[in-house]
Amino acid sequence: MTEELIQAVKQAMLPDLTDAQMEKLENVLYIQFHGKRVVEDKNELAPTGTDGDMAKINMFLGSKKTTGRKDGTLKQYSREIYSMLDFLGKRLEDITAMDLRYYYAVCRERNGIQMSTMQTRIHYLSSFWDFLTLEQLVPSNPVRRIGSLKVDSVIKKPYMSEELEALRLHCDRSRDRALIEFLLATGLRVSELCKLNVEDIDMYRMEFYVFGKGGKERLCLFDDVAKFHLKRYLRDRMRKERITEEEMQKRPLFVTVKAPYQRMTVAGVQYLLKELGRKAVVENVHPHRFRRTFATDMIGRGMKIEQVMKLMGHAKIEQL
Repeated sequence: MTEELIQAVKQAMLPDLTDAQMEKLENVLYIQFHGKRVVEDKNELAPTGTDGDMAKINMFLGSKKTTGRKDGTLKQYSREIYSMLDFLGKRLEDITAMDLRYYYAVCRERNGIQMSTMQTRIHYLSSFWDFLTLEQLVPSNPVRRIGSLKVDSVIKKPYMSEELEALRLHCDRSRDRALIEFLLATGLRVSELCKLNVEDIDMYRMEFYVFGKGGKERLCLFDDVAKFHLKRYLRDRMRKERITEEEMQKRPLFVTVKAPYQRMTVAGVQYLLKELGRKAVVENVHPHRFRRTFATDMIGRGMKIEQVMKLMGHAKIEQL
């Protein structure tokens, strides 16, 4: 009955509200009406046996791992499933579409989660329940009743020339300049960048190989500008770390500025670029925007989109 009432209110207000106002109304209605039905709450996970929630989750994660999903992806699935269960306090077989709408309405309205992030989180749960229904561990998939979310179309812009120059001018260390020039020249994913070692880079041919998503190997190239700043950075490191060129070959390509000079992490690169953008007064500075700039530049020079996709390790045009 509650569901029908909410839908009736939405239908009545449809002619008078914008899409954003309608979304706000829907979320508020689900939050306010949640729990107004007479239901039996079961506030703990069933921990043991093949019918337990934990067993179902482990079975799902195991199935994803056998299909080649990386540990980081599995953690994202697991985090969202347990977050949802902790919030609702119900067993999987007792969760309804109304419960999930309430959960996501709270995430959206009270926690300010972006719609694009919400869409990804719903995808995780939909995949989870698809597995459960396929294996006949639950009677149905409540996520399917939620429907798709309307995500505002955002034009993803590459860096403009003056923004890149501003970033370059504010690189106080040879490492920072080498890093942004390398990203611009290669179009690498930040995770791929962080895995590289010095010995992976062929300075003479100006090329190297990376293992991208799905463990697929691809050849990447870089230009003279990236080579110049990379060599300067490595010379500075050898002096600072007091090591030979041969010893340098065994080290990570990009490291922290302080001893013990550890490999830079994805979060470390993201923070570095964010701070660089702040100093240069350039908005929205992050690693993936260099990747987008690389693709735009290659296409602008006349390279076919299929070749750009191959260089970047993309399987679909939509991913560019």
